[in-house]
Amino acid sequence: PDFRSSWEMVGNANEVLEKFALQFKKQEDAVAAVIDFLGMQPCDGTGHIKPGEGGKKPHMLHLSGVFVGGTNVLARAQVAAQGDASGVLLKIAVRSDDPDVSRMVADCIR
Repeated sequence: PDFRSSWEMVGNANEVLEKFALQFKKQEDAVAAVIDFLGMQPCDGTGHIKPGEGGKKPHMLHLSGVFVGGTNVLARAQVAAQGDASGVLLKIAVRSDDPDVSRMVADCIR
């Protein structure tokens, strides 16, 4: 199944929402770092920002992974450059069938 249908199927009962200010100058670097922090796979070609679009508009990153013990985890992360070039704003939603897993994955952002 595609990411969107999987996202809807899991539902938001165990969703964790967080916002972070990341100390990256470039949106592209922040996207790569979020993928690295979470250790999850980008879906639907969202792992890269299209050439020429960096910093112009928020980028939506879709991630999928399996937590230790076999719990499937999905994450949607919006990565947006802050207008004053001071960094990047990350809004992330993590869903899984286990609220503790969702929380632990969201807590991997540093």
